[in-house]
Amino acid sequence: MVGGLLNPDEMNALMSAIQDGRVETESGSGKSNAVNYDLTSQDRVVHRQMPTLDAINEQIATVFGMGIAGRTRLSVRVTAGPASILRYGDLSSMLAPPATVTVVALGKSGAQSLLVLEPGLADTLIAAALGDKKGKTSDAPQGAAAAAANKPDAKRDMTTVERNVLKRLLSIFTEAMQGAWAPVLPFKPEVVRFETDPRLATSSPTSESAVLCSFELEGALRGVIQLALPYTAIEPAKKALMSAPKVGKAGDEGFATALQDELSRVEVKLVGVLGKTRMTVRQLLELEPGNVVMTGTSEGASLPLFVQGKPKFTGQPKVVGGAVALELDSGPVNEVRRPFELEPSPEPSSKAA
Repeated sequence: MVGGLLNPDEMNALMSAIQDGRVETESGSGKSNAVNYDLTSQDRVVHRQMPTLDAINEQIATVFGMGIAGRTRLSVRVTAGPASILRYGDLSSMLAPPATVTVVALGKSGAQSLLVLEPGLADTLIAAALGDKKGKTSDAPQGAAAAAANKPDAKRDMTTVERNVLKRLLSIFTEAMQGAWAPVLPFKPEVVRFETDPRLATSSPTSESAVLCSFELEGALRGVIQLALPYTAIEPAKKALMSAPKVGKAGDEGFATALQDELSRVEVKLVGVLGKTRMTVRQLLELEPGNVVMTGTSEGASLPLFVQGKPKFTGQPKVVGGAVALELDSGPVNEVRRPFELEPSPEPSSKAA
């Protein structure tokens, strides 16, 4: 043996001894833990590796939740789950009817993503947007949604009105998505169509990867929306997505702008009050057609205008276009003097003069 290595004669002698059983060899005492691995697999681990992606999804969930709550006037909260990556071929079971599959174009790149609403959720959102305030949930649907739930393989074609309503609701999601992705990628998502055939929903090969992001609706409306993004569409921003999320002034301003926009669309109730008075139950029961009830408000006094039950403006009554109107003579004030809080009125006159 030279320099710690066996020469050819020593090597032959050792091999002969092993074959004759004169040299003991080590044998494994346990089973191997080796597993087969597909080197062509495109599966990637996203959780904890793309914290910025999680922050983006949380921002989308917040803005989308506020938008849905504002449109439906229901208490709704949306939370974002961790993102994962899988092949487009593995999405087929999720795209099968009666799930609602929406194709969303991402902008000039020509890439398309998928928004998948679990069975019954589309009917629930449409019903809420059209005035159903009972808070139906996707796990307890009614009407057409109930029929789809009872028949898992059943298909239901939405009417034109329902498609337009659902498209408008999902545009809240796409607008939230555009704003959240703006610092990373210039997406301009837009709802293109609703697809009933899963084979026509994806434009990418089944071997391509998709980033799957889940959003869960809780409260008066419940259900899950899945967003499938092509990995190739977000790969240019991989470095930014893997870095720590930046929460700064720009993000705060974007959130504040979205919140202000939603608040500015909230409808409020305005009431102009001619006057008030008090009377006993006896006087109330003695009222007859033609009686005059004095309110105690002088003819030239400004009348208060209430916003959601709070006095905020004063104005003078007028007739405009054949309708009674109130011409404002003061801006918003914290407290308006109430000239109609009076003592009990005298007996109402029997007839108008």
